[in-house]
Amino acid sequence: MANKAYKSEAMDFIKTLLEKPGNHEQQMKLRSTWWDNGFIDQDEQRTNSESNIKPQAYVYFSYQTNK
Repeated sequence: MANKAYKSEAMDFIKTLLEKPGNHEQQMKLRSTWWDNGFIDQDEQRTNSESNIKPQAYVYFSYQTNK
């Protein structure tokens, strides 16, 4: 049987953090910088994938190449 009256220190910290004024606005602002990004169309996706350089296979040490 779980003790429903128990509150961990972490939950108390999160509760007090969320109750601070202005915290929700800052949270939404920071969320928008990481998650609310615009749509990338197919042409832009294609140019992004074509511009990627394929990495070489893993090497234990580097060889000097004469080009």
